[in-house]
Parts: sequence; structure tokens; C-alpha cells
Amino acid sequence: MPDTDAFKREPKIATNRHMKKLLQVLALLGNLLLLTHPLRADVGDIYVANFAAGNVYRVTPDGTKTVFVSGLTSPSGVAFDAKGNLFVADFAANTISMVTPQAVKTTFLSGLSKPYGLAFDSAGNLYSADIGSGKIFKTTPGGVKSTFASGLNSPAGLAFDHVGNLFETDFGSGQVFKFTPAGAKSTFATGLTSPGGITLDVAGNIYVADATGTVFKFTPAGAKSASVTGLSQPTGLVFDRVGNLYVADNATGLISKVIPAGTRTTLVSGLSNPQYLAIQPPTRQLLNISTRAKVEGGDNVMIAGFIVGPADSGDNTVVVRVLGPSLAQAGVSGPLSDPSLELFKGQTLLKANNDWKDTQEQAITATGLAPTDDHESAILITLAPGTYTAVVSSANSSTGVALVEVYKLQ
Repeated sequence: MPDTDAFKREPKIATNRHMKKLLQVLALLGNLLLLTHPLRADVGDIYVANFAAGNVYRVTPDGTKTVFVSGLTSPSGVAFDAKGNLFVADFAANTISMVTPQAVKTTFLSGLSKPYGLAFDSAGNLYSADIGSGKIFKTTPGGVKSTFASGLNSPAGLAFDHVGNLFETDFGSGQVFKFTPAGAKSTFATGLTSPGGITLDVAGNIYVADATGTVFKFTPAGAKSASVTGLSQPTGLVFDRVGNLYVADNATGLISKVIPAGTRTTLVSGLSNPQYLAIQPPTRQLLNISTRAKVEGGDNVMIAGFIVGPADSGDNTVVVRVLGPSLAQAGVSGPLSDPSLELFKGQTLLKANNDWKDTQEQAITATGLAPTDDHESAILITLAPGTYTAVVSSANSSTGVALVEVYKLQ
């Protein structure tokens, strides 16, 4: 989320002829802008709701299985928030629990009616499919619950696309419904048999687990094809960061791994009615104070600096993004309509981007940090220790306010 304090700071305008001096000044700011250390180290592990055993297993990429949390009744849905907390829907207990990275469990929500699938939107709100009531609930990070959709027939799986549309598998009616961020409902797919798990790949294709033993793939336009066949009773679906699809099979107690080329292997066996899956996402950390400034045409650019310190360890992969048009939704007047981003180390240009979908679209989407407006900019890059500068200009010579953010990926 953007640093809201950044909206309150005084704008700063710089010109290219001042860049050398600014780089010298930025080198003195290291103590203020050092990258912080990762929050946890198990990114890429798969978490599976083990319905009959009342626990959630953590499964490493090599198939090693351990109990992450126990003492549940009938866990069904699982989803991670941006801080690495795992949320677990307990079908029989009618609750949703929050489990910290250290496996400390607390009750987040109660009074539900057979909760099942879970999904988070980009603002951190939790959406839960409530089979017993036929509703989808939206719950804020503070625990305030409201009804997002009603009149459904055993809603099961939930998944968001990168622009905030919510897809829901309607177990009882054999359909998939699509909801806009405002809640407008439309029918996306029909003719399915008790659809359950649902997920999206980085290209925006929708995958649905069907009781016929098939995982169907739908293009964003709705064209349907069979992606995985020969399963028994597929339930949970999830993609990892490199495009492998994992499928839980409720009847066989297996999780299968399907590589992009289509080859299927067994990752882990011996589960007890496995339901939905989640993968620990990259932990995103806002590295430095977000910089907001007014950008003008020509040489009147905005410059924001950050330092990757020598004390940092591991993979210093960052997303640098510039927001412009979407700032209007946060109440910022006069946002820059088409920002352009250049990333420098000293005087050396490392990478540039105008519209974020022009380059690295799939990789940036996979981080969960894609800008919401196509005219905004983003760069995904791995950096060595040193001083870096993000330079923001106007691609169409207009004037407006822009916001620079830098995130480190775990």
C-alpha cells in the first residue's frame, strides 16, 4: 500500500542538470534509506488444508511435508495476506483463523456458515465464500464484515485477477461468476460439474477444478479447454512463481505438480481429503519513504533515491514503481497522467519503463505489485549494494503529481 504520509510532504522538483549534485547528496542518506531484512525464508512452500485431519500441512518444493498448524475441525480454504499471515477457513467450526508465520493461531472471524474459499484483494480485504448462506463476505483487515454478494448456490472457490475482478466457482449451479470491484455480477462460465478450486496464471487465464476429474482452463475472454485430465476429484489449485500448477486431489490424497509443458508428477501423498492450496507469496517491504512530487515537462523531473546497504544479504530483488493516474482514487488532485521511469546507478541507466505492461508484464504481475493503471510504470530488477536513483518524467509532456515506491521481494 502507498505510504499515505507521502501525500502530505512538500513537492520536490528537480532538473537533469542538478542530478549529479543530488546523487552526491543521496549518498549521504544511507542510514535513512537502507533496505530492511526479509521477514521470513520459506517462500514457495505450499500450504494445504487437510480437511479430515484438522490440520494444515506445509509442503516444500521437494515434497517434504510437515504440520504447520493443528487443532482445527475441518479446514477448507487457505490464503495469505501481504504480511505472510495464513488465513484458514474452518468449514465445521464456522470460523476463519489467522495463523502468523510463527504458527500462532487466533480467531479472526466467527459466526459464519460453512466457510470455504478465501481470497485477498490488493487492499488487504479478505473475501470468504460462505456455502451455508450462499454469500461472499468482505472483511477489512480490522475485522469489519460486510456482504459483498448474495443469492449464490454454494459458493466455493474465489480468486482475483490483476485488475481486481473476483471470480467465484458456484458449486451448486455449475457456473463461474465474475464480480467487478464494485460488485457487479456477470456469468463467466456455465456447464461445469460441481466446480471448486480456482486460480489464475500470470497471463490472466482462469483455471477451475471440476468434479469430472478435469482442470479446465479459460482464457480471459471465456474460451474453454481441458488443461489437466485423468484426476479423481481435484479440489485446490495454485501456481508457483515459475508457472508450475499444483492440484490437490480430495479422493486420492495427492498433490500433483504440472509443469508448463503439461507433464504431471506427484509432489506429495498421504493427505486426508486435501482441499484448497496456498503458496507463501513474496513478502513485500516498502524500503524507503515513498516520494511524492510534481513532475513537469522537459527537464523538470522527479528524482527519488534509495540505497542497498552492504549489510543486506540474499537476493535484493526489488520492484520500483511509479503511480500517477491511480492517485486520484486516494484523493490526490492533479495526478500525472502518463509517468515514465528510469532507474540509474550513479550516471548509468540500468532500466527504463513507460507503461508497465510494455516490459516484464508477467513477472511484475506475479509479484502482486502491478500498478492498477496501464499508463503507470514499474521495473523488476535485482540490485547489488549501492546507491540508486529513480527518475520520473512525463511521457506526454503533461504536468502532475507522481508517487515513487520501492519494494523488496522475499
